[in-house]
Amino acid sequence: MDIFDFIEDKHYDYEKALKHRPIKLFEAFAGIGCQAMALNKLQIPYESVGISEIDKYAILSYNAIHGETKNYGDICKMKEIPKCDIFTWSFPCTDLSKAGKQAGLTDTRSGLVYEVLRLLQVTTHKPKVLIMENVVDLVQVKFMAEFYEIQKEIAALGYTNYTQTINAKHHGVAQNRDRVFMVSILGDYRYEFPPRIKLEKRLKDYLEDNVVEKYYLSEKQIKGIQNSTFETTKRRIQENGVCDTLCARDYKDPKCVQVAQLDGKHEQTGRVYGSEGLSPTINTCGGGNREPKILDIGNYSPSNHSASKIVDKFEDGDCADISFPNGYNKANRVNKGFAPAITGTTVKSLVAKTQLRIRKLTPLECWRLMGIDDEDFYKAQKVVSNSQLYKQAGNGIVVDVFAQILKGLIQ
Repeated sequence: MDIFDFIEDKHYDYEKALKHRPIKLFEAFAGIGCQAMALNKLQIPYESVGISEIDKYAILSYNAIHGETKNYGDICKMKEIPKCDIFTWSFPCTDLSKAGKQAGLTDTRSGLVYEVLRLLQVTTHKPKVLIMENVVDLVQVKFMAEFYEIQKEIAALGYTNYTQTINAKHHGVAQNRDRVFMVSILGDYRYEFPPRIKLEKRLKDYLEDNVVEKYYLSEKQIKGIQNSTFETTKRRIQENGVCDTLCARDYKDPKCVQVAQLDGKHEQTGRVYGSEGLSPTINTCGGGNREPKILDIGNYSPSNHSASKIVDKFEDGDCADISFPNGYNKANRVNKGFAPAITGTTVKSLVAKTQLRIRKLTPLECWRLMGIDDEDFYKAQKVVSNSQLYKQAGNGIVVDVFAQILKGLIQ
């Protein structure tokens, strides 16, 4: 049983509702269909009764992922909403976001929200549940009054509204992405948003093992970031294990991550460097006054010295000499805050020409950070360019977050 079985509707066939049937979904401003992906993630049967989308590249990706779907096109030209259970409306945030001009909701692209209200007013068989997603600016001082009026109009149509700001990093995905969601249920029903869960993943868990050279930054590009007076430019380099918010404009300047290059080859360790992701080997080529660091592995005793009685504690900023000959156990292997002497022996096992390199996050990594399966990414990759893949990730909804919101509606 689910909430759709009980919402009062004189046209609703309750006897039929008691039998298992797919949930009917309509996605306005559909993008690549992250809402449908959430239902798939929950393994809940659904039927898409249509989408409304005008971006030709998003339509290509949507159909490649979900199959050919009826597209009603421009929402301004729709006469009413097809009969459905869930109506999703992630209307454009272009004129709300701080990244734009914050022109507001009147006579702007973000003003398409009023087209949704128009359709709700003229639709005979109203959707049972509406789910909205947008940037947090919508519930901040500048736009709060307009958003409150929108909620009042929806409530006047018989819906009960529930609104909450949700960050993806509090719901299982290592992306610092704050978005406001509103669940509107037809009738007087109670809804609770999902509680936070502990973040188990780090940014390193989303990285590809092998990345082609074109994604790596040149020394000139790195210096440009480091010397920039704009904090937003410097924040391109992801350091704390949680990715900054992915944006549609990332196709121009994708987020960056520090990775390892071993012996002059592009062999990534899969580790991310920064305050919580430390280098697995001593860094001699990082530049500046950066202290050499080694992977923080707690108490360390090299496997080839398992008989040694010396066990040294690793702490942030320490380095270790792991090239002692077998049986040598009279000296500490960990150097507190500095590198051990570089000798003909240590250079082979300790340094090994390892250096940090900075590269852009790939489109696949960005899609992973939106909670999207690799299989869906590869379907879209066949029909659109990398630039569009970046844009589509930034414009999407984190699938895991949307899935948890749906859990509160569907058993």
